[in-house]
Amino acid sequence: MGVAEATTQEFDLVVVTEMNDGYPGLEGVFDHLNLKGTPRLYWDFDVSYHPERSYKRASAIEYDGYLVGNRLFCGPDDFGRLKKPILHLPYACSPRIHKRKEEITRHYLLGFIGSMTDERKRVIELAQKTLFNSAHIHHAEGIFGDALVDTTNSYCAVLHRNQNACRGLVPGRPWETTACGTTLLMDRVSYIDFVEFLPEHLHEDLFVYDTDDDLREWIHKWQEKWAILQLGNSGLMSYVHKNHSYKNRAERIIEWVREHSIITA
Repeated sequence: MGVAEATTQEFDLVVVTEMNDGYPGLEGVFDHLNLKGTPRLYWDFDVSYHPERSYKRASAIEYDGYLVGNRLFCGPDDFGRLKKPILHLPYACSPRIHKRKEEITRHYLLGFIGSMTDERKRVIELAQKTLFNSAHIHHAEGIFGDALVDTTNSYCAVLHRNQNACRGLVPGRPWETTACGTTLLMDRVSYIDFVEFLPEHLHEDLFVYDTDDDLREWIHKWQEKWAILQLGNSGLMSYVHKNHSYKNRAERIIEWVREHSIITA
């Protein structure tokens, strides 16, 4: 929906996602869109790196509640300092976009998508040295949309390793990966945060490692069993599509704002 069309609509609720500096002119935008007085929420997907900056954005204008992507920042000394209702609400997937593409062959045993920190670079180099053919380890930076989905579909497994600053956060990658039917290989901290959202019988569908030796062992085991990993994980994919889409998140928001009388419609 464009701005011109939005000015002709009536809305019961506005959700503002995290923005640099809190967008100082946002009140004027609300007025322009005939949204003055409409209940509004602020959704901070990832407060992890710069908490104080996030609080500044969140308090730049008046909100009726806060949606917080990282469970460790929902307490009274964190977003609770803003004295409004708080809901822990992480990223999700879009099943129409994040899905298995059967026409794409899973020709990499292990892949990583995301910014390349020193630790992530070290882990990928370790994997390349362990695998009998290092060309079957792949990494990609700065890809989004269709390119991200296509790349994820080309991996038998995605290596997911959160940075230390991101404890308590389930970012977009685990949701996008599992929504594509691709297996996840996760460090222990990332695994603990993610399985909170999954039923216990699906926990065993994820791979987890604690040490470099664990990673080596995983590669040695699965480099001879590509055919199994290439099948993907349809059970986990179906569960994530059904329960962790952005449509699910929207439904939870509506339920929550009614629980807290932010809207009554």
